[in-house]
Amino acid sequence: MNGIAPSLCHVTVVVTATAGLRDAQARGAALARTAMEFGVAPRALRVRHDGMRRPLLDGLGPGARISISHGRGLAAVAVTGLGPVGVDIEAVRPLPALRLARRWFVPEEAAWLRTLPERHRPAAYFWLWTHKEAMGKALGTGLARGGLLRPVPLPDRWPPPARTRLRWDGTPSVPALAVAAPTLTVASPDVSASLAVAAAGADAEGAFVDLRA
Repeated sequence: MNGIAPSLCHVTVVVTATAGLRDAQARGAALARTAMEFGVAPRALRVRHDGMRRPLLDGLGPGARISISHGRGLAAVAVTGLGPVGVDIEAVRPLPALRLARRWFVPEEAAWLRTLPERHRPAAYFWLWTHKEAMGKALGTGLARGGLLRPVPLPDRWPPPARTRLRWDGTPSVPALAVAAPTLTVASPDVSASLAVAAAGADAEGAFVDLRA
C-alpha cells in the first residue's frame, strides 16, 4: 500500500448524532466530527466524486475515499485509502419485515428472517439492508441494478457477532468486495441502529475497521 498514509490503511468509521438537522447540516456535522477525529480543520476536508459518482476526500492525503450515511438522528462517515468504500446506518424501527423482505430481498434471506422470533425481525431486516446499501455504495451502483437482490452472507446465529475486520462477502462476481458490521453502541436508550461498511479493492480483505461512535 505504497503512498497511503498510515491513517488510511484501515477503515475509520465515525458515528455522530444529528438530531434535528437537515440533510446538508447533517452531512456538515458528520464531516466536522470526522475532521476532529483525524486532527484536521473541518475546512481542510473537501468531498468530490470519481467518474462513477463515488466520493473522494481531499485533505487527508492521496487516495482517500469517503462514504456518508445519515438519517433519523444518526450519521456515519467511513474513510479509507484501501479503495472505494460504502457505509450505511439505519435506525431500527418497527416495520413489516417479512412482507418487505419477500418483496425486496432474495428468497433465502426472506426465509431466514422467517426463522427468527418476531421481535428480532426488524433489526435483522435492517442488518440485511445496511449490508446491501454499503456494498452498493462501494461498487458505485447503489441499490439500483439489482442491488437489493445482491446476496448477503447470512449469519449462523442472531444476533450475529460483530466483525472488526472486513471479510469477502462471498459474491463470485466481485471478489474484491469485503464487508463488516462492527458493534454499534448508541447512547440513547430510545435509539437502536444497524451499521455496515464495505470496501472494494485488492487490500480490503482483512482490513481493520476502527469504529468511533
